[in-house]
Amino acid sequence: MKLRVEWARPIRLRDARKDSDRNMVYAVDLDKVARTAGVYIFGRIFGSQFEALYIGKANRIRGRIRSQLNNSRLMQHLLKAKNGKRVVLAGRLVTRRGQQLKKSLVLAERALIRHFLSEAHDLVNVSGVRIRRHELASSGNYPKRFIPSVMHLERAKGE
Repeated sequence: MKLRVEWARPIRLRDARKDSDRNMVYAVDLDKVARTAGVYIFGRIFGSQFEALYIGKANRIRGRIRSQLNNSRLMQHLLKAKNGKRVVLAGRLVTRRGQQLKKSLVLAERALIRHFLSEAHDLVNVSGVRIRRHELASSGNYPKRFIPSVMHLERAKGE
């Protein structure tokens, strides 16, 4: 199966610990996040490098990122990560005719997790899911430095 993700520019997370009306670690301009189905990556940029810290999938990326900002375990992981700008990358999943959205989201998320684990990124995701031979293609304005244009992964029995 061939999957495709169109990535938007990274959105910088701002420190929200100083905000008196909220009890949050980070905040993000949610107007810059798509409302479509896709995958997202919380990470850090340092120089020309990128490190993924958490990868997720969602039917509505904006709502899921909003809820993740209240995930204290994830936000503490971001806070304690090495130096760099904290960002979130959001990618819209582009399905082809006949591809099931739910299954495609799972495969895209697994492909990204496997890729970044193989690159020794400090992911806080639960891993260990076994899959065989799918392809995830990425496009868009920004991710070329951080995310390969094509990733291959294995597929499990029955997929």
